[in-house]
Amino acid sequence: MNWYLVVKFFHILAVAIMIGGIFARQAVRAYARKSGDVKVVASLTQLAVRLDRGMVIPWSNVMILMGIVLAVTQKWPIFGFLQGASQNWLLVSNILLIIMMIIITAIFVPHNRKVEGLLQLALADGRITPQLTSALDDKINKLGHLAEEAIIVMVAALMVLKPF
Repeated sequence: MNWYLVVKFFHILAVAIMIGGIFARQAVRAYARKSGDVKVVASLTQLAVRLDRGMVIPWSNVMILMGIVLAVTQKWPIFGFLQGASQNWLLVSNILLIIMMIIITAIFVPHNRKVEGLLQLALADGRITPQLTSALDDKINKLGHLAEEAIIVMVAALMVLKPF
């Protein structure tokens, strides 16, 4: 059995599931923002959390692990010019993934905690509160998700095209 192909398969599978989870989560959140029913917003928010925990988080970890295994076994230059290599596509990909991790920790985690608290208050009140609406429409969080999606597309392009 060719272990390179097995690892590459799981790397690509993980990428597909993670990307599917990210875009499905964003679609669910878009529907939640448009709803006028606090129970629907709560249900869709729970679904978005399940997509994160079931598809995005675990499969992004598999993607990274399989990517590292591929890079090491194929002797691809993980650190590019920093290790004297002429190829830098993997270094740029790693930098983009680190930026995405920073966005997750600095923007998404605190925002999700805030929304969860506001959602509980809105459920107790039986209506969507202005504070919850404001949190769901948070511009920084929206920009963070746009950046996340752009980074995923750029990293996928770098992995396939290996342009530099």
